[in-house]
Amino acid sequence: VLAWLIAIQGMALLTVPSGFVIFRSLPDKGYLFSKILGLMLVGLIAWLLASLKWVAFSRESIGLALLLIAVASLILLRRNRHDMLDFVKRRWSVIAISEVVFMAAFLAFVMVRMANPDLWHPWRGGEKPMDMAYLNAVLRSTYMPPYDPWFAGGYINYYYWGQFLTATLIRITSISPSIAFNLAVPTFFALTVGASFSLVYNLAEGTRRRLTTGIAGIKERGLHWSPAFAGLGAALFVTVFGNLDGAIQVGHGIKRVVMLGEPFGQFDFWRSSRMMPPDPPGL
Repeated sequence: VLAWLIAIQGMALLTVPSGFVIFRSLPDKGYLFSKILGLMLVGLIAWLLASLKWVAFSRESIGLALLLIAVASLILLRRNRHDMLDFVKRRWSVIAISEVVFMAAFLAFVMVRMANPDLWHPWRGGEKPMDMAYLNAVLRSTYMPPYDPWFAGGYINYYYWGQFLTATLIRITSISPSIAFNLAVPTFFALTVGASFSLVYNLAEGTRRRLTTGIAGIKERGLHWSPAFAGLGAALFVTVFGNLDGAIQVGHGIKRVVMLGEPFGQFDFWRSSRMMPPDPPGL
């Protein structure tokens, strides 16, 4: 887990200068967006090199991608170092809160995967076996598109970008794919939480600033709520509260244990993502 987090945080820090320039107009300068930007840029460069048949997908191609990003970041850092240092001094609390939000989301979902780490549910496993097959296909392919694990001699004619980003982290850390799969899911969850938090935090903080600077004659109206709480609420609604089936299953399990004296039962992760109920028997 530590090696995985170091890889993610390293790529994020490497792209902070780029994020600072791209998201300069945002109150938090896109700090959390840099975590997405870092992984996306490294993956994109490595993917382009492999797709154009210039450099095989390997640690070397990823290292080349990191080097290119580092050069660009150093140039941007030299040009904007005073503004960046001033931002860190004035808004270090925003950076700290952002890191806490990301880490809390990542570790919380790691615990979820620890409770259900298997990658093969033959009757309700959903797409995990297919995801694992595509991930291994990407890892074993030197150039893109990857070979098709279901069709000998063919190539994947399907979207595989998420598997490629995961494979990039695997190349860097040398973590086993079966373990990395259970780290990738919390990673994408934490990135979604971070993006939701940052988006709404910036909207709320921008609104607060407008209201407190007297735009159009509006004066400060005692806005005591914090934009950080607005960001946290948005992250929860996007990633947790948007689907209450999990809470319902937990409630039913507690009812079975407390009121009926029965076992809690098995949590059905697959059920919570179904838009329609299964067909009745006989159809």
